[in-house]
Amino acid sequence: MAGTIEIRVLGRIYWILTVIVVVAAVSLAVDFESKRLLLPIALVPLLIFCSRFERLVFDGCVIARHGIFAGIESFVLRKSRRLNIDSIEMVACEAIRSHRGFRRVKYLYRLIVAGASMQFYITFVAGRNSLNQDLVMSLLSSLDENRLDPRSSELKTYLKAKPDNSLLEKARKIELNESTAEFCNKLPVLVLRQLANNLKMEGLMQPAFNCFLFAYKREPRNPHLLYEMARFLFSLGAIDRTPLLRRSKACLRRAAHLAKDDTKLLERIGETYFEHKEYKLAARCFSKAIALESNLFRANIGLARLALEEGKLAHVAHFYNVAGQSSDGSQHSLALREAGYYERLCSDDDYFEAELSRITTLQNLQWARNWSSLLLFVFWMAALLIARFSNDWGMLAWFVVFSTSLVWLCSFLLSYRYSRRHP
Repeated sequence: MAGTIEIRVLGRIYWILTVIVVVAAVSLAVDFESKRLLLPIALVPLLIFCSRFERLVFDGCVIARHGIFAGIESFVLRKSRRLNIDSIEMVACEAIRSHRGFRRVKYLYRLIVAGASMQFYITFVAGRNSLNQDLVMSLLSSLDENRLDPRSSELKTYLKAKPDNSLLEKARKIELNESTAEFCNKLPVLVLRQLANNLKMEGLMQPAFNCFLFAYKREPRNPHLLYEMARFLFSLGAIDRTPLLRRSKACLRRAAHLAKDDTKLLERIGETYFEHKEYKLAARCFSKAIALESNLFRANIGLARLALEEGKLAHVAHFYNVAGQSSDGSQHSLALREAGYYERLCSDDDYFEAELSRITTLQNLQWARNWSSLLLFVFWMAALLIARFSNDWGMLAWFVVFSTSLVWLCSFLLSYRYSRRHP
């Protein structure tokens, strides 16, 4: 997509400022001087006003964050908020489901773009035309498959290869009957697959299921179709339908068997097995792909992640080194950086102990942040109720709110420091 695309975003700095406002309000509320509460309350519309200037911009070559707090964050953390497309190392995608029955599931997608020690987050709702979706389509279209995880690759296909609107409208009304079967038999299997995947992304599960079924009846030995069906059935089976999960596993096994020498498909099947925590089957797919073509980047990265699950750091370093030799640009830098990191963990005991201490501290900070946010909410509600009946107990509740707010804020800020590896 030509031209510059600009969308509004909400940076993490706003959460910190919100907590600061809460802390200020609570500390003033303890003194019960209502006039002084006007100052922190006045900061709320100021934050809302500033948020209107926070933007994420993509011009086809560079993705950048602009805005008042983007500048502050860049100054404080000493990091540029601009990322060249050639410096993007990996793109991952998370999907949040809103269950509305078998026929309808609403998906919220969250894209994570990582590279050059920075991350950008983009969210959008599938099936709803928006600038966020246009930016995602433009960005994913500019990247090769090696940088995309399986769900990001699905999104790229969905956004680029959209069927005709009239055909898609008919597909939304597909049912299992003779007239529908006659209509579907006239369509190529590839078009049926595109329709099914588009309907899945929109959350129309029943029509998507019907499209996949008609396509499967015509080409039951198509490995790409079976792979797509496996991911669809797993997504559907996650809504507490155990038989669908079994069908998903069967489709994935059959796809791996029929893939034969299709190394790219074997990589994706292996990554799907890894997502499902089927580590032995994932290793089998990655190894089969590498036996056919040794310089596959994602297959070697997959084997490195499997070795890390088993605690074999030397194997992790080896597979990252192989991945680095089979890639170039930002992926080459990523693989060699990870290989060097794990090689040093194996050879330097002091560094290993320092990293172990850092990771433990980071986990403790995450634990403190989770519990402090829970206690903050509980005691905030309690303070609003208790303060009406007892000033002493109310002040105690407000003091706990104040303390938990500070704990959350400190743990959040310290997480930045401990999230960085030792040099």
